[in-house]
Amino acid sequence: MAHYTIMGKDPYWMNFYGLMILTLIEVAAVGLDLSETAANIGYTEKKLTLVILVGIGVPKFIMIAAIFMHLFGDEDSKILTLTALFPAFFIIVMILFIGLTHPEATTGLPEWCRPGFYS
Repeated sequence: MAHYTIMGKDPYWMNFYGLMILTLIEVAAVGLDLSETAANIGYTEKKLTLVILVGIGVPKFIMIAAIFMHLFGDEDSKILTLTALFPAFFIIVMILFIGLTHPEATTGLPEWCRPGFYS
Protein backbone atom coordinates (compact mmCIF):
# COMPACT_ATOMS: atom_id res chain seq x y z
CA MET A 1 0.00 0.00 0.00
CA ALA A 2 1.10 3.51 -0.77
CA HIS A 3 1.62 6.00 2.02
CA TYR A 4 -0.20 8.77 0.13
CA THR A 5 -3.65 9.13 -1.42
CA ILE A 6 -5.17 10.53 -4.60
CA MET A 7 -8.43 12.37 -3.87
CA GLY A 8 -8.55 10.54 -0.54
CA LYS A 9 -8.33 7.08 -2.10
CA ASP A 10 -5.62 4.48 -2.60
CA PRO A 11 -3.52 5.50 -5.64
CA TYR A 12 -3.42 1.97 -7.07
CA TRP A 13 -7.21 1.69 -7.17
CA MET A 14 -7.60 5.21 -8.52
CA ASN A 15 -5.07 4.39 -11.22
CA PHE A 16 -6.91 1.15 -12.01
CA TYR A 17 -10.24 2.95 -12.38
CA GLY A 18 -8.66 5.64 -14.54
CA LEU A 19 -6.98 3.09 -16.78
CA MET A 20 -10.25 1.16 -17.18
CA ILE A 21 -12.13 4.34 -18.19
CA LEU A 22 -9.44 5.27 -20.71
CA THR A 23 -9.43 1.71 -22.08
CA LEU A 24 -13.20 1.88 -22.57
CA ILE A 25 -12.74 5.11 -24.53
CA GLU A 26 -10.11 3.41 -26.69
CA VAL A 27 -12.35 0.42 -27.37
CA ALA A 28 -15.20 2.77 -28.27
CA ALA A 29 -12.94 4.78 -30.61
CA VAL A 30 -11.99 1.62 -32.49
CA GLY A 31 -15.42 -0.02 -32.40
CA LEU A 32 -17.73 2.88 -33.20
CA ASP A 33 -18.37 4.34 -36.65
CA LEU A 34 -16.70 7.75 -36.49
CA SER A 35 -16.95 8.55 -40.21
CA GLU A 36 -19.59 11.28 -39.82
CA THR A 37 -17.74 12.96 -36.96
CA ALA A 38 -14.46 12.72 -38.85
CA ALA A 39 -16.00 14.25 -41.97
CA ASN A 40 -17.39 17.15 -39.93
CA ILE A 41 -13.95 18.09 -38.62
CA GLY A 42 -12.10 17.38 -41.87
CA TYR A 43 -10.34 14.14 -40.91
CA THR A 44 -10.54 10.65 -42.29
CA GLU A 45 -11.96 8.04 -39.95
CA LYS A 46 -8.57 6.35 -39.56
CA LYS A 47 -6.87 9.66 -38.73
CA LEU A 48 -9.50 10.54 -36.13
CA THR A 49 -9.19 7.11 -34.53
CA LEU A 50 -5.40 7.47 -34.47
CA VAL A 51 -5.63 10.92 -32.86
CA ILE A 52 -7.97 9.54 -30.19
CA LEU A 53 -5.76 6.50 -29.50
CA VAL A 54 -2.58 8.56 -29.21
CA GLY A 55 -4.39 11.14 -27.10
CA ILE A 56 -5.51 8.40 -24.72
CA GLY A 57 -2.20 6.52 -24.84
CA VAL A 58 -0.12 9.39 -23.49
CA PRO A 59 -2.12 9.80 -20.24
CA LYS A 60 -2.18 6.02 -19.79
CA PHE A 61 1.60 5.93 -20.12
CA ILE A 62 1.96 8.72 -17.57
CA MET A 63 -0.45 7.03 -15.14
CA ILE A 64 1.35 3.69 -15.37
CA ALA A 65 4.80 5.25 -15.03
CA ALA A 66 3.81 7.52 -12.16
CA ILE A 67 2.01 4.99 -9.96
CA PHE A 68 3.22 1.49 -10.86
CA MET A 69 6.83 2.50 -11.52
CA HIS A 70 6.82 4.74 -8.40
CA LEU A 71 7.88 7.85 -10.33
CA PHE A 72 5.41 9.95 -8.32
CA GLY A 73 4.61 10.10 -4.64
CA ASP A 74 7.48 8.14 -3.10
CA GLU A 75 10.33 9.69 -1.12
CA ASP A 76 12.86 8.68 -3.77
CA SER A 77 10.62 9.38 -6.76
CA LYS A 78 12.81 12.24 -8.01
CA ILE A 79 15.86 10.02 -8.42
CA LEU A 80 13.72 7.24 -9.90
CA THR A 81 12.25 9.67 -12.40
CA LEU A 82 15.70 10.87 -13.41
CA THR A 83 16.91 7.29 -13.70
CA ALA A 84 13.94 6.34 -15.88
CA LEU A 85 14.32 9.41 -18.10
CA PHE A 86 18.09 9.11 -18.57
CA PRO A 87 17.86 6.63 -21.49
CA ALA A 88 15.18 8.81 -23.12
CA PHE A 89 17.82 11.44 -23.87
CA PHE A 90 19.89 8.95 -25.86
CA ILE A 91 16.84 7.57 -27.67
CA ILE A 92 15.84 11.08 -28.75
CA VAL A 93 19.38 11.88 -29.88
CA MET A 94 19.55 8.60 -31.82
CA ILE A 95 16.24 9.26 -33.58
CA LEU A 96 17.24 12.84 -34.41
CA PHE A 97 20.62 11.85 -35.82
CA ILE A 98 19.15 9.05 -37.92
CA GLY A 99 16.49 11.41 -39.24
CA LEU A 100 18.90 14.26 -39.89
CA THR A 101 21.65 12.22 -41.52
CA HIS A 102 19.38 10.03 -43.63
CA PRO A 103 16.01 11.68 -44.34
CA GLU A 104 14.57 8.53 -45.92
CA ALA A 105 15.54 6.35 -42.96
CA THR A 106 11.95 5.57 -42.04
CA THR A 107 10.42 5.28 -45.50
CA GLY A 108 13.29 4.02 -47.62
CA LEU A 109 14.16 0.78 -45.89
CA PRO A 110 16.03 -1.77 -47.97
CA GLU A 111 14.02 -4.73 -49.19
CA TRP A 112 15.67 -7.17 -46.74
CA CYS A 113 14.41 -5.07 -43.79
CA ARG A 114 10.76 -5.24 -44.83
CA PRO A 115 8.31 -7.96 -43.87
CA GLY A 116 6.90 -10.00 -46.75
CA PHE A 117 3.66 -8.08 -47.10
CA TYR A 118 5.34 -4.76 -48.03
CA SER A 119 6.17 -4.10 -51.62
